[in-house]
Amino acid sequence: MSTSLKNKTALVTGASSGIGREIAQLLAERGVRVFGTARNPMLASPIPGVEMIGMDVTNDESVAAAVWSIVRQAGPIHFVVNNAGYGLSGAVEETSLAEARQQFETNFFGILRVTGAVLPGMRQAGFGRFANISSVVGLFPSPFMGMYAASKHALEGYTESLDHEVRSFGVRALLIEPAFTKSNISHSGQDAGLRLDAYAGPRERSSQSVKKGIANGDDPRLVAEAVFTALTAKSPRLRYPVGKGVTLSRLRRFLPASLFDRAIRKELLLD
Repeated sequence: MSTSLKNKTALVTGASSGIGREIAQLLAERGVRVFGTARNPMLASPIPGVEMIGMDVTNDESVAAAVWSIVRQAGPIHFVVNNAGYGLSGAVEETSLAEARQQFETNFFGILRVTGAVLPGMRQAGFGRFANISSVVGLFPSPFMGMYAASKHALEGYTESLDHEVRSFGVRALLIEPAFTKSNISHSGQDAGLRLDAYAGPRERSSQSVKKGIANGDDPRLVAEAVFTALTAKSPRLRYPVGKGVTLSRLRRFLPASLFDRAIRKELLLD
């Protein structure tokens, strides 16, 4: 049994490309009125059925103005897909505090801003769904992307806590957990400014392993389908691992810690 999509409105952040674009397009195809966000919507390629608006998730005023604009045009927002984010590469020792803060401003605090702007309306309406795009690295370590992994670990704890707080109001907060997915994250990501020779070899091997994983990753349509299921299921689960992420999540749950540790190091060519 699924939630009716009649007269439903969705907000999808980071919808100009990659996974966000795929999610926005699928929801629009299935009858949802979709507003997608981008920092500069004028530069985004049009998506059939999707209304693009400007939003910078790191800016309080920008988020508030975008949400107000949607509500003014379409009424209450029923679905929010918090997708905006980027990857920051580099050893933890190479990553400055400023770079780490910026990673969290987008990947974590950006979600808090959007959620905080929409949640009061959902509570008053007695219905709403947040689908937060996490990652299997919200459950795993991610050497040489430690700040990215930390932001996703934070998102996991935040979303699970929020879900318990708002469930009695008819609102749910849910996690979508892709593994490697064909996307532009390796091109749109950033590198830490400092490069220490001590980490050069393992950093490069790990980077090549990640790039290979993305190139051979799951189709972003699988992520969009998982989001659709989470938003429309009558009794949604908290977590939706996607594609290869299903197997990886099971490995973390059932594999002995020592074997899991060795598997991570082998996969990323760290030894």
